[in-house]
Amino acid sequence: MRFYDTAQKQYVNWQPPETARIYVCGITPYDSAHLGHIFTFMTYDLLQRRIEDVGKKVVMVRNVTDVDEPIFRRARELGIHYQDLAVKETALFKEILERLNFRSPNHEPLASEYIDKMAESIGRLLDSGIAYRLEEDIYFDIAKDPEFGAFSPFDEKLQLGLLKTRGGDPKRPGKRQPMDFLLWRGIVDPSDPAAWGTPLGRGRPGWHIECSVMSSELLGTPFDLHGGGSDLIFPHHECEISQTRALGTGHNTKLSRHWLHVAPILYGGEKMSKSLGNLVFAKDLLDHYSPAVIRLSLMRYHYRTGGEWIPEHLDTSADILDRVRVAACCLSESAVHSFGVEVRAAIDDDLDTHRIVHALEDIAALGTESTKNTSNQSATIPKEFTEIMTMLGLT
Repeated sequence: MRFYDTAQKQYVNWQPPETARIYVCGITPYDSAHLGHIFTFMTYDLLQRRIEDVGKKVVMVRNVTDVDEPIFRRARELGIHYQDLAVKETALFKEILERLNFRSPNHEPLASEYIDKMAESIGRLLDSGIAYRLEEDIYFDIAKDPEFGAFSPFDEKLQLGLLKTRGGDPKRPGKRQPMDFLLWRGIVDPSDPAAWGTPLGRGRPGWHIECSVMSSELLGTPFDLHGGGSDLIFPHHECEISQTRALGTGHNTKLSRHWLHVAPILYGGEKMSKSLGNLVFAKDLLDHYSPAVIRLSLMRYHYRTGGEWIPEHLDTSADILDRVRVAACCLSESAVHSFGVEVRAAIDDDLDTHRIVHALEDIAALGTESTKNTSNQSATIPKEFTEIMTMLGLT
C-alpha cells in the first residue's frame, strides 16, 4: 500500500504486518458527530477493511477524550455534570458510526480511565527535569527536546499561532518557552468536579499526554500507524511524539512507525466547527439517506485534500447506487473481476477514492443499459461483487 506519511514528508510503500496496530484519535464528546468526523473515521475504516481483505488482522484503537476543557465548558453551559454529557454524546457517536456501517474498534479507551497512568508518566518527566511546575500546573520544557517541531511541516510562527488557537497558552507569564505545553492542570477550586487526587496534586491531565499514554498502554511502542485529522498535526501529535521520546530512551524512541492525516471537510469555505455554526450532522442526513449513500458521497473527497461539502453529492450518489444494484444482477465474471482489480488498486494507491467512485459510475452505466433488457433481472448477484462492496462499506 502506498500513502503519504506525515512524519517522513513523502509517499511510502507500506506492507501491513500480519497484525497491524493502528491508533486513531477519536472525538471529544461534547456535541453530535458531524461530516468532518465521519470523513476522518471513514478513511481509517476503509484502510482497515482493505487490510482485512488481504487476510491480515487489525487491532484498532480509537480513544474518547472525555477529559478536556471543551466538555467542561459545554457541561457548564447546559447545567449538567460533564460525565453525563460525555456518556450521552459518546453513546450517540457510537450509534451513528454503527448506522454508517463502520467497523467497531478493538479498544475504545476513555481518557478518564487512565488518569493514574498519566500522572505516573508526568511524574517521571518531572523527576528527569524535562517538565517543570508553574504555580499549580506542570509544563513540558521543549528546550529539552531538540527535535521538537520537526514532525510538523510548519514554521515556528505558524506553530505559535496554531498553539494559541488549539488550546495552548503561549503568552502565559512564567513559561520557559512560549511553546511549552501543559501536562497537568492543578485544580484548587473544590467545586470543580473534573479533578483527581494524584501524587502530582489535585487536578487533571493536559490533552496531549492522554493519547501518548493510552496508545502506548494498549498497543506498545512503536505501533504501526497513527492517524487523525490534519488539524491534530500541531500541536497535538507533535507533543505526543516529543513526550514519547522523553519517556523512552531518547531520539530513537518512536510512538508510531507511520502517520496518516485526513484533511477537513469544509462548509461555507471553513472547516466544520461548532464555533462557526457550519456543521452538517450525520444524524440529520441519516433521516433522509442510506448509510451507503452518505459514504459514497464522502468518497468524492480525497483524504489528503478534503474540500467543500456539496449537498447535491447525496442525490447523485443515491442514483449511482440504485443503478449499481440493477447492474449487479447482470454483471459478467470478467466485469466483476475488473471492478475488483480497479477498486483494490485504488485503495492501495494512497486511498484514491476518486477512482472508486469512477469505477462505480462505470458499473452504474451498465445498470442503465440493463434496464433496456429486463430478461436478466432475476440473475443472482455475483458473490465476488458483494465481497467488493462489503470491503467498501457500501452493502
